[in-house]
Amino acid sequence: MIVELIGRAPAAASAPVDAAVVVSADFLTSDIVLLVVLAVVALIAAGIIAFVWRAIVRRQHRLVSESSSALQRLDDVNSISETLVLAHPTIRLTFGTAVNSKSRFDRFDLRAHMEASILENEAWFEQELISRNTAVTNFEKYRLDVEAISYELLGKSVGRGFAPAKFTHIENKLFQRRTLPYPEPKARITAAVSYTSPQGRNSYSQELKWDYDMLEEGMRTAQANRARLTTTEALHKRERRLMSAGLRTEILRRDGFRCRMCGAAASAETTLHVDHIKPVSLDGRTVPENLQTLCQSCNLGKGNRFVG
Repeated sequence: MIVELIGRAPAAASAPVDAAVVVSADFLTSDIVLLVVLAVVALIAAGIIAFVWRAIVRRQHRLVSESSSALQRLDDVNSISETLVLAHPTIRLTFGTAVNSKSRFDRFDLRAHMEASILENEAWFEQELISRNTAVTNFEKYRLDVEAISYELLGKSVGRGFAPAKFTHIENKLFQRRTLPYPEPKARITAAVSYTSPQGRNSYSQELKWDYDMLEEGMRTAQANRARLTTTEALHKRERRLMSAGLRTEILRRDGFRCRMCGAAASAETTLHVDHIKPVSLDGRTVPENLQTLCQSCNLGKGNRFVG
């Protein structure tokens, strides 16, 4: 009997401990649930308050807009001017070229390359500049109209149910918000040159970047320089500069990579050149119709003569 009682004693003693753990867990769970409920209620209340506040603000703005002569006149001017002062996208273009020797890379004139590339696309650039400059010019007239409205009407209206200071504060804020933004013209024009050694071990590159003001100034400078190219030497330099690596490849591919005089193909002993049919010194142009593939021997034999 004694052994039996002793054996059962530990089990009886552990019961109160287990009950205490269960009670503590229940209290903890209840606290967590309560906190979650309070948090949800707080979020809902904050959402309701924010919704009501936005509704009040919208109503105030609507009432001020209906009572303000300045805002109504500004809306009329905006409806007329909005398309005239619309900002245009940034002009983004890259003129890249690759040269076939490090010495040519070191001597390469990036500015001359930029100017020549822009003049090759002169009509497109002119149109893009005109559209953006027109928007800026139109904005200056729009700005004067807005200043006149501000001077004549802003702060002169009153709204029923508003204190004068409150009405004026909202009116000024809406006036600034509704004024059309300045159509700032932007450009990012890049001229780039690169060279990679035949084995691909070394690569070099450099860039020249122009923003809108630099583009506009650079284009006018290029046009002025072109207007001064009246001598044979200047024309020769201009036409030679137009002979790009891409144009050379185009002519070689067109002629099947063979000399048009003797039919020789490129080899270890034969070098192919792209030649002006009518020499530049005789007002020949650097255009595909005036270019041909010649081997080195035929090119040297032709010299500066026009072989039609």
